[in-house]
Formats: sequence, structure tokens, C-alpha cells
Amino acid sequence: MATTRKKHVVLFPFPGQGHLAGFLAIARLLARELPDAAVTVVSTPRNVAALRRSSSSAVDAGRQSSIGFHALPFVPADHGLPAGCESISSLPLPAFITLFEAFEALEPAFDAYLSGLRGGAGADVCVVADVFVAWTVGAARRHGCAHALFVSCGAFGTAIFHALWSHMPALLFGSDGALRLPEHPGVALRRSQLSPAFLLRGDLSDRWTAYYQRIIRHGHRTDAVLANTVEELEPTGLAMMRRALGEVVPVWPVGPLVRGGDDSAKSDDDIVLLRWLDSRPPSSVLYISFGSQNTIQPNQMMELAAALEATGRPFVWAVRPPVGFDIAGAFRDEWLPEGFDARARAGDRGVLVRGWAPQVRILAHAATGAFLSHCGWNSVLESLAHGVPVIGWPLAAEQFYNVRVLAEEWGVGVEVARGNLESSAVGRSEVAEAVETVMGNTAASAAMRRRVVEVQEVMRSA
Repeated sequence: MATTRKKHVVLFPFPGQGHLAGFLAIARLLARELPDAAVTVVSTPRNVAALRRSSSSAVDAGRQSSIGFHALPFVPADHGLPAGCESISSLPLPAFITLFEAFEALEPAFDAYLSGLRGGAGADVCVVADVFVAWTVGAARRHGCAHALFVSCGAFGTAIFHALWSHMPALLFGSDGALRLPEHPGVALRRSQLSPAFLLRGDLSDRWTAYYQRIIRHGHRTDAVLANTVEELEPTGLAMMRRALGEVVPVWPVGPLVRGGDDSAKSDDDIVLLRWLDSRPPSSVLYISFGSQNTIQPNQMMELAAALEATGRPFVWAVRPPVGFDIAGAFRDEWLPEGFDARARAGDRGVLVRGWAPQVRILAHAATGAFLSHCGWNSVLESLAHGVPVIGWPLAAEQFYNVRVLAEEWGVGVEVARGNLESSAVGRSEVAEAVETVMGNTAASAAMRRRVVEVQEVMRSA
């Protein structure tokens, strides 16, 4: 792009909360590093409106004035989606595939948009697309644009998922019950690390299998892959990605892309929560969240609550309705042990946040000592960027492989449970033991906390 022509970077995220946050971070970086270039984020109308609000509310909004937005026409009902549904936050997990497929239908509109950029302004255009809209490479090629894919997950998890879907539906388990992928023979996977369940029953007629294999084919046509990770922290995962893509497609770690504390609305509830954290000793509070798009079983919720009472440690728990209920609906006291919330409040020992929580502010607070997390990659990076060790409870997708990196490679966390199926057992004693392993006063706990500080410094230096 080093020419005298106008430079234009077109960013196309997929509408998931973590994906959108990552692309806004990229947009901010580009606006800072390429002040003479145009930077435009493309999506559907509702997502563009949400991105505009997020961008304008940021602390450095003045610096982001050069970030533009373009809405592609999209009518959810045309694709069998509910009215107003343009992101996965509006859908239950089984219906996600409908939105993924619907976004593929945006290719003609995106093609027309690129045609206007190339024909009208005569700009040098580079498209940076989410891996879930890898089909954008076709439009980029037709109009002579550079193209890169952005992977919002970690390198190790991305490499494993790429190999899994490349071999679907022929996933063969050995006599020892382990799955070993030809590309990565040193990595043994268990059935409990394959979720959603269609990974175990996929066939070529399955919509998810067909979708991922289309995405993989498109992905191998890109010019580069950008990964939200750090070379020094994920040399193994990055090497795995590079082997899979060969020498033709370079893989560049561009992380860590982590939200700042300005991501959180300063509501009255936030202020009360932060004041409560101010009253707690340093590194004493356990923060619990399973992300915005998944949750655990009712019996698992009961066991987790019982474990919290058993440890007696102060906590902040962002609770959502359990599996089988509307995750965005109201939370009911019956899903927790009788009197649990009242006892926590009476003893000034815990705070239940119903629904959304100001996660970055919580992790950045000196009182937070550990994060019991589903191990989505953004949550992992946010936790480590603030020096907070992780108690992993992965639920789906590459989260099972993220916690493996945390525990086995980096030594900054432990895995306490796995999955949220009815068969996914977890007991209060195991949860309580994991909490004490990370937050206790043992030599192992102290070593983990030292290692987290080291990882935090590597991330800061990157």
C-alpha cells in the first residue's frame, strides 16, 4: 500500500460481541498508524449503528473521527431470521447457523460497494475480513483489492479448529479414546473437548460442516492471516497455523487487542459494584462469567453456588439463566440454592450481577484475584492483561483448547470443569478446590500469580 494513491482499509467483522470488539480495536490502531488513510467498518444496519455508538463513546473518540461506517442492505426475514436479528446475541445457540449462512448472501452488496470504491475514488483498497466472512476474498479478487483475514481466537485454538473442520466428518478416535489429527499428531483430544455436539455427528450434509468447509476453502485464497495473539506467548500455536497454511499465506500476530476500561457504561449499578470492590482487600475477589452467549446447566449452577459458600471467598458473579431458558431473559432466584443471594448480601460477601457486567473494569480492579471463565479468547486476554489468573470452565468451540494453553503452556490457570451438557458433571468440592488452588496461600498459588505477572509484561511489551 506504499503508493501515492489514497489508501482505504475496509474492515468487515462478523456480528459476535468479541468479533466486533476486535475489529473496533483494529480500526483504532489503523486510524492512529495510518492517519492519511480512510478506514471504514462495513456491516448490516443494526450492527453499524451499534458500532457507531461504541466508537463515539470511547475515550479516544477524537482520534477516531477518521473511522467511517457503511451499512449493507439486509432484511433478516428474507433469511428466516426474526425481525431485527442481525447478530448472534439475538439468537439461541442452535440458530446461529442461520445467521452465518445469511451473511454469505451479502456478497453481491459487498461486491457493489468495493466496485464503487475502486471505480470512483481510485483508491488502493485493502479488505480485512473476519474469518467467518472469508467469502469476501472473492469480491476482493474481482476488484484488485488486497485481502487479509482476522482471527479473533488464539493461534492454538484456531489451528485445532481448522484441522477438525478440514477432516469432517471423518474424525477417528483411537483405542485409547483420543482423537489425533494428522496435522498435529502430538495433540490428543477427548470427546469432552468437542462441542457443539455436531462435531461428533457431522456429515457432509450437515449445515455447519458444509459452512465451515466453504469458509476454509475461501480462507486459503487470502493474502495474509492476522491473529489476535502474541508471538512470544503462542509460538507453538502460530507454528501450527503456519504449517496448515503453507508458505503462501503469512500469519501475523497483531495482538493483544484488548478493550480498555472505557468499554463499560457508567450506570448506577456499575458504580455500586465498583464501590463494593473498593472495600475488599487486594486480590481477594473471585469474578465469575461464562460470556454473553453461553451458560451452564441448572444443576451446575447449584453446585457452583454451593462451592462459593463453602470457600467463603468474596465473589462477583455475572449470572444468566441456565441452559434450556432464554439466556437474555430475567434471572430467577429458584435457579440458585434457597436464600443464596440474601445470604451473600447479608454477609457482604458477594454480588450477583444479573446479565451484563463491566468485565474490563472488574478485571482491572485491584481487589480481583481470579477469574472463573468460559475461556473465550477475549476474556482470556482481558484477564491476563490485568494480571488475573484464570479458573477455566470451557463450554464450546475453541475454549477447550484455550484453557489447555493457559494451564499447560503458560501456567496461569487450572481447568475445573468441561462443558455444559447434561452429562457434564461437576461437583462443589472440585470447584472449591480449584478456587483454593488459584487463590490460596500455597507455593503453587504464589508461583501462578508470579507467572501471570510475567505474561502480563509480555503482553504489555507486545
